[in-house]
Amino acid sequence: MLFSLCLFSSAFCLFWGQLLVGKLLLPFWGGSPLVWNTCLAFFQVALLLGYLWADRVQRWLNPRSGVLLHGVFLLAGLWLLPFRFRLTAGIPELLGGQSPLLALWVQLTLAVGMPMLLLSGTTPLLQQGFAAAGDGSRWAQDPYFLYVASNAGSLAGLLGYPLLLEPWLPLVWQTRLWMGSYALVAGLVLLCGGWLLIQRDPQAARQDPDSSEPLAVTTHGRDPWRWAGLAFLPSGLLVAVTTLLTTDVAAVPLLWAIPLGIYLITFMLAFGGIFPNRLGLGLTALWACLAVGVQALGLVKPLILLLPLHLAAFGGVAWACHSELARRRPQAQRLTQFYLWLALGGGLGGMFSALLAPQVFETVLEYPLLLGLSVGVLAAQGAGVGLWLGLGLILPLLMLRFQLQEVLQVGSLVGLGLGLGWLTVIGSGNGKGSRWRTGAMGVGTTAGLVLLLGQPWLKLGLEVIHAERNALGLNRIVEHQNEVGSFRSLLHGTTLHGTEQLDTEPAEPLTYFARSGPVGQVFTAFRTQVTDPAPEIAVLGLGIGTLAAYAQAGDRWTFFELDPAVEQLARTYFSYLDGYLGEAEPTVILGDARLSLGRIPDSRYDLMVMDAFSSDAVPVHLLTQEALALYLAKLKPQGWLLFNITNRHLDLAPVLAGLAGQLHLQAWQQAQRDLSEAQRQAGLAPSHWVLMAKDLAEFKGRDPWQPLLPQPSDPIWRDDFSNLLQVIRWPRIPALKVVQDKKPKEILTVRS
Repeated sequence: MLFSLCLFSSAFCLFWGQLLVGKLLLPFWGGSPLVWNTCLAFFQVALLLGYLWADRVQRWLNPRSGVLLHGVFLLAGLWLLPFRFRLTAGIPELLGGQSPLLALWVQLTLAVGMPMLLLSGTTPLLQQGFAAAGDGSRWAQDPYFLYVASNAGSLAGLLGYPLLLEPWLPLVWQTRLWMGSYALVAGLVLLCGGWLLIQRDPQAARQDPDSSEPLAVTTHGRDPWRWAGLAFLPSGLLVAVTTLLTTDVAAVPLLWAIPLGIYLITFMLAFGGIFPNRLGLGLTALWACLAVGVQALGLVKPLILLLPLHLAAFGGVAWACHSELARRRPQAQRLTQFYLWLALGGGLGGMFSALLAPQVFETVLEYPLLLGLSVGVLAAQGAGVGLWLGLGLILPLLMLRFQLQEVLQVGSLVGLGLGLGWLTVIGSGNGKGSRWRTGAMGVGTTAGLVLLLGQPWLKLGLEVIHAERNALGLNRIVEHQNEVGSFRSLLHGTTLHGTEQLDTEPAEPLTYFARSGPVGQVFTAFRTQVTDPAPEIAVLGLGIGTLAAYAQAGDRWTFFELDPAVEQLARTYFSYLDGYLGEAEPTVILGDARLSLGRIPDSRYDLMVMDAFSSDAVPVHLLTQEALALYLAKLKPQGWLLFNITNRHLDLAPVLAGLAGQLHLQAWQQAQRDLSEAQRQAGLAPSHWVLMAKDLAEFKGRDPWQPLLPQPSDPIWRDDFSNLLQVIRWPRIPALKVVQDKKPKEILTVRS
């Protein structure tokens, strides 16, 4: 119990610390995915070095001395706490500003490197020490069950931070509480070391005579590479499926936590001795092939089917790989080496998907690639899925190449029928013949379901003319036609970032920026009240440059854009920037908008438009009290702030209402949601905008603008506190009305 508590606390502290550090870095480095990916890679390296430290200590010292020494180092690590990011905020300048990612890596190393490394090394060192206690029991001879407690601590950190810690505590108190938790872990490790000192000589250990089965396998020369490979696949898939779900399928807040939670749970199941049977392996192979087919077809809808499919395929593969790792675990004498290779494979898999794949692949190709490799692992475990893989990969590509979806509907029904037969025989019989029958039935099932998912009613109906991917995400240029005309759009993942009608000139602003909508009304009012003949306008977020359509002679416009690829796409495939009518070419400043604004002189702009989206979510660090104070400093005294808070999953109006109340600003909002079919066909999209300024008297009584008044329950986001759970649009269960008919005893139930 003592060792389990220590490992649980250590893993909880380590996982919590990773999330805390990422949030502490936001004000200094912005919300770029490059920053998050760099943090991910850094913590993977810290884990690997922690396991290397544990392996070296185990080789140099006896387990008792090693655990005590580790505890002393942990205690000494308190001198490096709390985290001191402010003291190193000038590192980019020290490095000449040439490599911001290198500067971030240096800052992470100096601020959190040693505590995180020591926490990472706790798991293998304590398990090795427990095994060396030498009481002859089955637990001491096979201490891998303690790995379940470690992963349970990681899962508790994953769920506890966004649900319990982040919503209630500012970062200052979170940091202090984390420091106390770190001290607790150091004390528990020293307590475990003291317990080891009073145990008998580990050489006296004997195997439990009542044990009739081997506790661990005998290792061979190639086993370390197998350990690394089995850790590589689920780790790489974790990053790949998270990227796919949060950009291509649904940009839902906190969705990234679901794959990570599944990943940790599969570790707990595998090292707790719960392995998938043949039915589970067969279903996993089927799900994996279907997921590959869906990805090959480019399907992103319907969400209710695709989200469970991708999660099931990933979870099944991770469980199978981790179960094989648990089966191949070595004797306790090689425990630290086992974890070292496991960390090496996991780190390489994570960095492959997070850092290398975005530079090599134009789409999320690493996801089907890793799934295909994973099916090979399933086949080796006896799932009989060799033919499934070929069908799952080749058939969708043939369907795309020859456009056979419409003529193969009968095949889908036949395949589903064969699938029912497959489910009845997959668990029956043993041997080669049974595996062939399983594979044959799997062929029919995979064929049927892939064909069914390939039907036209599930396709996007868009023609992709260009796709480009980098570490910031996947951008697609798509075209479509309707009765009104031809349109070209920019999609980041599944989020629309602008549309242009190709058969009109000059290009009119569409989607969220139409002249008949809130943006057009704001610009009309702005032109009547601005006194400067050459007003300066700043836009945070370029998109396709739609807002440039509102430029007039004499204007000076500046766009702030995080992704260099977006600027190139806006200039190459769209004409808004070409049709700009201002005094000079619009300026585009690349980089995080908040950091870039800090270098702009105060009292510069007459109007600022905040339209910076990260897929479907506004970056949190651009909506804090400190960020709003920065915007006000860059505005002229009578300047206006216009916020685009259009969002499918977050209600950001209460956040802006609270901030306006804190800074004594007037705020007005307009939500344009009910569009006619003709407006949608013309390229317009629902939108929600908030306008802020010190004085907005001219909007009083201007329908449909409504005052956005602060309420006591409105959240006040700051750099050290934000609560995403407060603003999520939680799904509502449709209400039911019971209507009594004229006839007695007859009740009609209708959906509200």
